[in-house]
Amino acid sequence: MWPVLWRLRRDPVGVYRRSRQRYGDVVRFREPSGASWVFVAHPDAVATVHQRNHRNYSRGKLNGPFAMLLGEGLLTSEREAWSVHRRVLAPPFRRDRQHDVVDVVQQRTGEMLDEWATGGVGRRFDVCPDVERLTFRVVLQAMFDIDLGDREESVLRHLTEALSYVSSESFRMYPLPEWAVARSRNRFEASVAALDREVGVVLATPRANIGGSDRGAVFNALAQSDLPARAVRDELLTMLHAGQHTVATSISFALYLLAVHPWAAERVREELVPLCGRPPKQDDFDSLPYLRRVLLETMRLYPPAWGGVRETVDEDHLSGYRVPGGTPVVFSQYVTHRHPEIWSDPDRFDPDRFTSERMRDLPRYAYFPFGGGPHLCIGEEAAMVELTIVVAMVVQRYQLRLAPGAKVTPLALLDLVPANGVPLILEKA
Repeated sequence: MWPVLWRLRRDPVGVYRRSRQRYGDVVRFREPSGASWVFVAHPDAVATVHQRNHRNYSRGKLNGPFAMLLGEGLLTSEREAWSVHRRVLAPPFRRDRQHDVVDVVQQRTGEMLDEWATGGVGRRFDVCPDVERLTFRVVLQAMFDIDLGDREESVLRHLTEALSYVSSESFRMYPLPEWAVARSRNRFEASVAALDREVGVVLATPRANIGGSDRGAVFNALAQSDLPARAVRDELLTMLHAGQHTVATSISFALYLLAVHPWAAERVREELVPLCGRPPKQDDFDSLPYLRRVLLETMRLYPPAWGGVRETVDEDHLSGYRVPGGTPVVFSQYVTHRHPEIWSDPDRFDPDRFTSERMRDLPRYAYFPFGGGPHLCIGEEAAMVELTIVVAMVVQRYQLRLAPGAKVTPLALLDLVPANGVPLILEKA
């Protein structure tokens, strides 16, 4: 079992995918200590966990490392705490409240593309750091209406370091002695303390009321709620993580896929011609069906939330197998999105999988990049707005090529990320 535990830490999506191929849609893993957990891959079992019997699946105590950073935010809380927070945050994420997100994304993306032009077209560079910085700025400005000034790089560095530690601890399948983890734990605690200080400064700073604008609506909803200060802090960091890192990885993978499939990039570019070079607005999205399919296919192949875990409260049956109460149940978007019984040639990039005709026959949880059930990601609409605008603006301005010799490989950390970045060469469109 130890070799499996080691491989799980290094390549969890690979281990779970190979396990499904060898043993089927329900696989039980056992640790040397005797503890065990169950992995499920079929959409029917995923539907039971997320929707049909979701009250029987707890997630709180299985989120220890994550909760060390995010506390009781939407990604880690449940039951009454989750319900209260969800009600507070739902209004700013409605579809009709995304206009200011559109404006901010257009502005910030334009700035990034201008910087790329200044750096010289034709050069090889990794787009991931710039995209990470872009989505960080979008969250700060659109959701929180915060300007960190010269503190921006420091806060982004502390957030990245804290998330790196959480990721490593989330996949530790056996305890290490305290001396072995003391240095990384100390760095993590220092980063969290720095983030807490920054949140304290933000909460204590008087804010101007922007009449008629939804900019900063997420921050305002939290600040004007009855939530205690600690809960506000937890949600600010949760939104910062979820709205920044997961969106950035999806943008990076989308640019990679368009670079290695130029026929798809050209089809997107042709679809954008009627805009005459201007960035798309929300009202334009219905006229960009192929771009939407490209983004959906990107998140099928490379879902930023690649998997998760719940724990049964009482006994249940998943895909015909009895699962006792108190059993951790692991699911994986990455594996289910490539299930060969549902997706033909599952590793192939094919945006036309997502035509309305072909989607009609898909089981509900064959595709769930934003989760599902009551815990469906609250930021799905905002994420799609940002993905659409950023990818469209890049394609309008540049042709993309993967740098010679580069290989982009997904790495399952806290999110699914490009292991060695996405090295591209840009040419003028």
